[in-house]
Amino acid sequence: AFNTPQLLMLSGVGAQRDLKRHGIKVRVDLPGVGRNLQDRYEVGVVNRMKEPWEVLAGAHFARGDPQYEEWASTKKGVYTTNGGVLTLVKRSKPERKVPDLFFLGLVGRFEGYFPKYSELIAQHHDYLSWVVLKAHTLNCAGRVTLKSNDPRDLPDINFRYFGEGSDKAGEDLESAVEGVKFARKMTASLKKRGFIVEETLPGKDCQTDEDLRAFVRDNAWGHHASCTCPIGPRDNGGVLSGDFRVHGVQGLRVVDASVFPRIPGFFIVSAVYMIAEKAADVILNDANDKIN
Repeated sequence: AFNTPQLLMLSGVGAQRDLKRHGIKVRVDLPGVGRNLQDRYEVGVVNRMKEPWEVLAGAHFARGDPQYEEWASTKKGVYTTNGGVLTLVKRSKPERKVPDLFFLGLVGRFEGYFPKYSELIAQHHDYLSWVVLKAHTLNCAGRVTLKSNDPRDLPDINFRYFGEGSDKAGEDLESAVEGVKFARKMTASLKKRGFIVEETLPGKDCQTDEDLRAFVRDNAWGHHASCTCPIGPRDNGGVLSGDFRVHGVQGLRVVDASVFPRIPGFFIVSAVYMIAEKAADVILNDANDKIN
């Protein structure tokens, strides 16, 4: 989703104005390259428990801890999982056409992705975290552009989340807020019975809808970047034809997470596998046609 548009633009395939600005010879004026960047929104609702989880006793998530030894000898235990103990899917609001919220319950302190984030999970065995994922997002205003004509420079990546994006009605933000509220409902009884000592994120001081909107805006992350070289008509922002060929270029196809016009499903990995299988069939059929 990042490097494919970067490579195309460095090769002279992209928006003419952007390429000329970096002194790159324009081979194909294709404005859709790097546009349409899309992602999910995810936030965490994190609770500190009264007691540590028995299943994590002695765990430091490295070779030699009890959980690793259990996995090495019996192929059972927490090392056979991704840490999730419960998942569910629901609509953020009844009027949503399809379920758009995914909840993942983790026995660990997970507040998102940042340097050394996993150390919190290894150090704290008394947390319950809910990952709230807002799927079927509406924002498609993100963009990948070049910083220079040097391939060693990272591209400029701007997702244009929330107010900067194309979801002017703010449905994505409101849905994420509803997700946080629902995660709190799921743990309310545990808190009432004393199993949960406190909610550490967003925390007791974050209660009103406006508080929750600010929390989501400030803390949401995503790791499903896609859609920057979409299949579709060239005059409508498309970069690829239905057989994965780059418009205006002979003998070049793209097969990766950038090809989707809209971000698919809840998680993109299975859709990327599907695209790869489809592309393999297309290429093989083309080869067979030439042979025949």
